[in-house]
Amino acid sequence: MRPLRVLIVGGGKLGRESARRLVAAGHQVTVVEKDPATAQAAASALSDHVTRGDGCDPRVLERAGIAQANVVAALTGDDEDNLVVAELARRVFGVEHVLARVNNPDNEWLFTRQRGVDLAFNPAGLVSSLLEQEVARDATG
Repeated sequence: MRPLRVLIVGGGKLGRESARRLVAAGHQVTVVEKDPATAQAAASALSDHVTRGDGCDPRVLERAGIAQANVVAALTGDDEDNLVVAELARRVFGVEHVLARVNNPDNEWLFTRQRGVDLAFNPAGLVSSLLEQEVARDATG
């Protein structure tokens, strides 16, 4: 598999851990984070792979290298920001693959291909589904 060029917007726990794993697997990763303390924590964990700034600002995305990215992951804790990042990535910068975190399940319907999102995921929903599958498997076996 060829190395991916990934831009992650959101340097919290999910963004940092995703970036760390991708870098360890040989991919090129940059994290964009606007909160100074969170950006510092991400920079400590990922060395020079962090750009400080608002991922909803096209100039910040350009500075972070979105033009070279073939994957953008919008992983902030804010659904509105994740949608803006997804739409910018797809419509303005033409990124091939866009993933977005859904924080509030009530907003899941907004995260569509028409808004630039290839894959939307809700971490709490994923865990719930996995738990239900495990319980169902144990009940039948």
